Amino acid sequence: MTAFVAILYFIHSPNLYSQTETKIIGQIIDQVSGAPISGAIITIQGQGRNTVSDAQGQFYFNDLPAGNYRLSAERIGYEYLSAQNVNVDEIAPAQIMLRMKPNVIEVPGQMVIAAKSSPFSIRSNGNTTVIDIAPGKLESIEMLAEQIPEIEVVDSGPRKLIRIRGAQLNGTAVMLDGRIINSTLTSEGDVSAIPLKAVSKIEIVKGGSYKSEGLAGSVNFITDSDVNRNLISSSAERGSYGLESYSFQFAQKNSNWSSAEFEMEDSYDRGDFKFVDPRDSIEIRKNNFTHNLNLFGRFGYSHKTININLNGHYFKRDSGVPGPIFQYTPEAKSNSTEKEIYFRIEKEFAAGVALDIVAGVSNRDATYDSPATAINFIPYKTNFKEDSRDIKVQMTRKGRVDFDSYFGLRYESLNGADLIRPSYSFGKQSRMANTLAAGAVIHLPRVINLNKESSFTMGIKKDGGDNGDFWAPSGSLRVNFNLPFNPGVDASAFRSRRLPDLTDLFWKEDVFATPNANLKPEKSIGYDIGFDLHVETKGDYKIRASRYATDYDDIIIWRRWSGDKFRPVNLSKASISGWDLSLDANPFLGPLTFFWNASFIGPLNKEPEPTHNNKYLTFRPIGTQSAGLEFKYQSLDLKLIGRHIGRRYVTEENTKSLNPADLMDFNVEYKLRFWSLFLTPSLSILNISNIQYQILDGQPEKPREYRVKIDLSKDGGIF
Repeated sequence: MTAFVAILYFIHSPNLYSQTETKIIGQIIDQVSGAPISGAIITIQGQGRNTVSDAQGQFYFNDLPAGNYRLSAERIGYEYLSAQNVNVDEIAPAQIMLRMKPNVIEVPGQMVIAAKSSPFSIRSNGNTTVIDIAPGKLESIEMLAEQIPEIEVVDSGPRKLIRIRGAQLNGTAVMLDGRIINSTLTSEGDVSAIPLKAVSKIEIVKGGSYKSEGLAGSVNFITDSDVNRNLISSSAERGSYGLESYSFQFAQKNSNWSSAEFEMEDSYDRGDFKFVDPRDSIEIRKNNFTHNLNLFGRFGYSHKTININLNGHYFKRDSGVPGPIFQYTPEAKSNSTEKEIYFRIEKEFAAGVALDIVAGVSNRDATYDSPATAINFIPYKTNFKEDSRDIKVQMTRKGRVDFDSYFGLRYESLNGADLIRPSYSFGKQSRMANTLAAGAVIHLPRVINLNKESSFTMGIKKDGGDNGDFWAPSGSLRVNFNLPFNPGVDASAFRSRRLPDLTDLFWKEDVFATPNANLKPEKSIGYDIGFDLHVETKGDYKIRASRYATDYDDIIIWRRWSGDKFRPVNLSKASISGWDLSLDANPFLGPLTFFWNASFIGPLNKEPEPTHNNKYLTFRPIGTQSAGLEFKYQSLDLKLIGRHIGRRYVTEENTKSLNPADLMDFNVEYKLRFWSLFLTPSLSILNISNIQYQILDGQPEKPREYRVKIDLSKDGGIF
């Protein structure tokens, strides 16, 4: 009982406050009409921090120490709002109201009011990129891939997988609120299961750091830990090949201490389509149907210096399995169900100290069923059950030097069974992994007014568990110069590791499973150097270029072993290097914006034996590019986006490859407002030129698609 009372005092002590979660909460409105202004960019001068106001004109900043700050705001169609002072203390969030004066762009005979085209605010620091997102504005993962050249979205059947700079799909850790969602079976993270509209921030680490998981890096989707908005919205979408999608989102701040949020998306894709096979005959790609149901809910409690959140997530998928091009299996099906529940406690103390605890349980049940048919003589049915439990305890301190340390513990298990041939079952495999990490961010002083908001970060992480301990040091430097065009440079170095999949430890030979106990963990070491400019003369222009190189040791691939059989083996060494380039331009702050992103990748096999040395790795692309043009006129929004998919090799000996493909997508939407209601109909055309192309495993992708969508949202939520 004494311990319980001590814990309550520890959580609710009124004399302990922190700077870590102290906030600025504000609203920005039209000075003339008093209407809220959405899409305005609010900046903390001298801090390199900015955010975007939501549909109610609301905005906020987290993780600010006590002190005086100056806010500025800009929005096309309004005069620039110069510095507004705001004082942040250690106890209550600072509140501020900003008023902007309209500045309509006039053209003879018409009026144009333009808006910031992107709902994202992107910041880069070494090998880390942070994206702040306006509430409810991340509608698809493709929106993110269009803006960030370092990541690529790969469709694999009904799944959407992310990889960083061409690395293997299981080399990228996908996380939700810091918790890994990658499959224990394959180590791949399916982004389809992420509740995207609840995401308010995304942290991308290319390579590694003391905060990162994954061999090639991590993508962490972060939901808002303190729902500070009232919103209700829904949408309906219909499209080619039997596409249907329905969504609903609700967020409500009930009082100063409680909040709730719920998100639902139900989608159907009955996507059989025609294609030309390698024999130049027209075939029908059958059994492509998919049904996804995604539910996410949260209840939050806030009181002075503590936030408590209880989160629940449910994802269910039923899909067909078309099979190889020359071997149709229209009766094969795949079913999977994911369930997780986790809580998060954030507690602030004196002297800028904060405690953050995240813990939860999750499980995934996946079944594959291929019954015997006239052309498929052997029935096959498997079931895999994945379970994980994890906890992460993090302590931070904000100041001139920010300190960060955490301890994480994760247990994962896999129970696989061949339901037709029980004697060939995988059985149950499990392992425990632990992580201990610490880091510091040193805010560098100004040198003769040459630099501003510069920092140096260093950290170290120890991974323990299977295959012994692994130490991963990392460091990065970011310098923003106080010069024309706001130049900035950064550099980082890192080391990381990935344990083998639990199924990598068993290699499949027809229906038999044989242990592969000698498989080693994968390791990587690399660097990243970046340079960027932000030009605000006669428009808004952002330019960034980064050079990177990563060496991989003991990387795992599936190599031909005997006949058509494969087994996982370790490569002695592989290397990936290249350039990431991006340009974002808004000339004259007018209605037209343009962006271009490119990733040029040089992946090489560095095994010493001559057969594979300096040959391209079979599972990596050469690179991708994307470009977009957007025009906004009053409530009309037109967007044209082009994508270039580089050449992909599909056999180890590089004797065959998939040709590059150039694709183009078009979207038009019109936003109508009725009092507090917003109605937005839109039309999308994907793959306009109707190009036939293939994904990495040689399966044909869909031809031209049409999609019609209607969004309906209401400010202020329900109450």
